[in-house]
Amino acid sequence: MSNWITVCEFPLSKDLSPVAEFIRRHQLPLRISEENNHQRVASLAPQLVEPMKQLLERWQAGEVDLSRIQVHTYDESAPAPAEVGGAEQPVQPEPGEVDRETAESQESDAQAMASPSVIPQWPLRQTPLSVLLIALCFIGWLMLRQGWAEPLVIFPQKPGDFDLSSSSLAWHLSRGEFWRLWTPAMVHFSLPHALFNALGIWIIGRALEARAGTLWFAVLVLLSAPVANLAQYVWAPQNLFGGMSGVVYALIGVAFVIQRWQPGWRDVPPPLVWLAVIWLLVCMIGVVDYFIPGGIANAAHIGGFAAGLLLGLLFCSAGGARRYFSDTRAPAQTTTTVSRKEF
Repeated sequence: MSNWITVCEFPLSKDLSPVAEFIRRHQLPLRISEENNHQRVASLAPQLVEPMKQLLERWQAGEVDLSRIQVHTYDESAPAPAEVGGAEQPVQPEPGEVDRETAESQESDAQAMASPSVIPQWPLRQTPLSVLLIALCFIGWLMLRQGWAEPLVIFPQKPGDFDLSSSSLAWHLSRGEFWRLWTPAMVHFSLPHALFNALGIWIIGRALEARAGTLWFAVLVLLSAPVANLAQYVWAPQNLFGGMSGVVYALIGVAFVIQRWQPGWRDVPPPLVWLAVIWLLVCMIGVVDYFIPGGIANAAHIGGFAAGLLLGLLFCSAGGARRYFSDTRAPAQTTTTVSRKEF
């Protein structure tokens, strides 16, 4: 039998990211789940149910900002400093008043109740472009298998001295086939190739799109795809290339920058980002080319990653990093005091 007690229920369309960040920041014994077409906030501690219900109702009504709420805990065996309350509470414990043993126990409770998955499960309607990109990976693979991919690729350059003005790319552009700057990203030469790129978009792309919105995410994709494709073509014009990995590495570059700007953002696990960067360096050495037929489009990876770093810097410099929640907050203006028992 589950010991979780329902605190509040919200529709699926309600963005509970501030609530999730509030729970994580204060390490409260609460969780958010999807049940019966609703988002359910539940608690293992009965004494938290009523105060959290009141607080979340005020947050839903727009009366409070959870990022400016501070929670102080105290052991019920000690004299209670105040009743449960919100902004109207006149008593505010001094910093450091929380019992150290209680805080350590609270931290262990939160870790024990942490969800097995560290990657948020975003509703598909929040990430429509990411879903479309994943579909395009497999559509491009099927078109290649059927022999229909010729209109999507940039024709390889004939051997000899390379001159961009008389290249196969220049020939495409002279015929008005500008879409070929983007469409090589659709073409995948094997099912594992499509699967790996789709997985990268599912994990990283959806996290970026859900927080900042589809419009910004579309700008990122539309700018990074031709950069990656052109980088690969200029580097090796005699080779046929394709794949969404240049775009995926642009997403990795943006995630890398955001995590430097907002160290508390963990929608994309930082070890995963570092693993992708290490893989990029390993591929650049050329070792992987001996094991993968056709080799790796290293220039596309580097071009996409560089584009992602630049776009990420511009985005964060313009204040966009605020959309990616961090544990670093401004000094709290409102205090909520709750009691806590060992359980």
